[in-house]
Amino acid sequence: MTMLWRTVLSALQDPAAPGREETIARGAAALALKRTPEATTDDVLEIGLYEFGVVIEAQTAAAALAAHRMTSHDQER
Repeated sequence: MTMLWRTVLSALQDPAAPGREETIARGAAALALKRTPEATTDDVLEIGLYEFGVVIEAQTAAAALAAHRMTSHDQER
């Protein structure tokens, strides 16, 4: 299991975890992009809500999606 998923699972178990929403948004973005490279902020929001049971703010979801795209793009080089 990668570090991201360990961090996401930890955040899901601890509602008071620092940076919880951002961590869960990163996990939702990673999952959305794994499913489709054309993932949108709405996809991240839906994964957060329906799969993780957490409401993520749209701005947080968009930032996580953009960051994950950048990271993925850098790793492809």
